Amino acid sequence: MQILQEHGNEPMTARAPADAVNERGVYRKRDGSPVEVNQIHARTNNYQDLFEKDGSLIRLRTESPILNNPPQTVIVYKDDDQGFFDWLDDHADGYLINCERSPKPNYLVLHRPSCPHFDRAPCIHWTKDYIKICSARRDDLEEWAVGTVDGDVTLCKTCFG
Repeated sequence: MQILQEHGNEPMTARAPADAVNERGVYRKRDGSPVEVNQIHARTNNYQDLFEKDGSLIRLRTESPILNNPPQTVIVYKDDDQGFFDWLDDHADGYLINCERSPKPNYLVLHRPSCPHFDRAPCIHWTKDYIKICSARRDDLEEWAVGTVDGDVTLCKTCFG
C-alpha cells in the first residue's frame, strides 16, 4: 500500500510494486526468494476492499471526500444495493445520478427510477464500482453536481429521450 501511496495512487501494473518491494527488501517469500507479480495480483484480489483493479492496473480503493457531507435532500448509495432498490421503489417520481465511486465532472448521468438500465440483475453490484446519488428533486441533484463535483449532469437518453 505504501508504494501505491508514494506514487500518488496512480494506477500501476503489478510489476511495479513487486519490483519496488524487492528493491527495498521489505518482504521475501518463505523460501527467501523475491516477491513475484502473481503474488501482487493474488493480494489485490484477496483484499478487494483495499484495492481496485482495472484490467492489469491496480491502485488503492479511494473514497471521495466530496461524498462525506451531502445535502439533506440528497442520499448517496455506496455498497448498498438493497438500500438503492428500496429507494427506487419508494421514489417513483424521483431522480438519480449514476457516477463513478469517486465522482468526476465528465460522468454524471441523470436517470429516473423507472430506467430499464437498472434491471436489478443479482449478478451486478449496482452500488460498488458506480454509486448512486438520489433525490426527490432534479434541481437538488443538478445543484449537487455543479456545487460538489463542478460538473453538469448528462441526461440518460432512455429516461429523457
